[in-house]
Amino acid sequence: MSGTDTKKMRSKIFLAVLLLTPILVVTFSTLYFLSGMSPEGTKNNGVFFKSYFDLNDFKNIEGKQDLIKFEDGKWILSVYVTNIDSSEESIYLARQLNVALNRDINKLKRVIFYSNKLLEPNLKDIKLQYPRVEIIEDKNGVLLNVLQRNSSLDFNIENPIFVIDPYGRAVMYFLPDTDPKLILKDLKVLI
Repeated sequence: MSGTDTKKMRSKIFLAVLLLTPILVVTFSTLYFLSGMSPEGTKNNGVFFKSYFDLNDFKNIEGKQDLIKFEDGKWILSVYVTNIDSSEESIYLARQLNVALNRDINKLKRVIFYSNKLLEPNLKDIKLQYPRVEIIEDKNGVLLNVLQRNSSLDFNIENPIFVIDPYGRAVMYFLPDTDPKLILKDLKVLI
């Protein structure tokens, strides 16, 4: 074989390797996945709601959006307050989690929902203590009922933190005994 034939042969082999590599990678990764081997290290520390519900669907009597607007593109860290004493830890933790997000702090806002008018004086105190929190009245308690139906917790007794995505879909809630570091880990993945 001459020198040019050797170069042509090498370039053909190089071209074949170059063209076959992506095909082989896709084939072997598909076979690997279909054989039942898939990543197992991922786990959400929160609990997903039983069924999908969208907060944009909650309207008032006039058919206008009732609860909250999702125009700013922020994730929402929420607490539904039914009892001030039960909710204090969740409200404080929501603030701490927001601060712990560091550079992502502006991708999240904190919202407190309530339906019991008797809580309003206490909520004013909370607003003074946490001025960046938004407080929204769920006038008919519709959101509370939907939260109750779609979770394994009793939202009347426990006042856990729950997460709403920037499009208004409730994503998950965190059990009261969940380690805050694990909640932060989930938030960093979501946001």
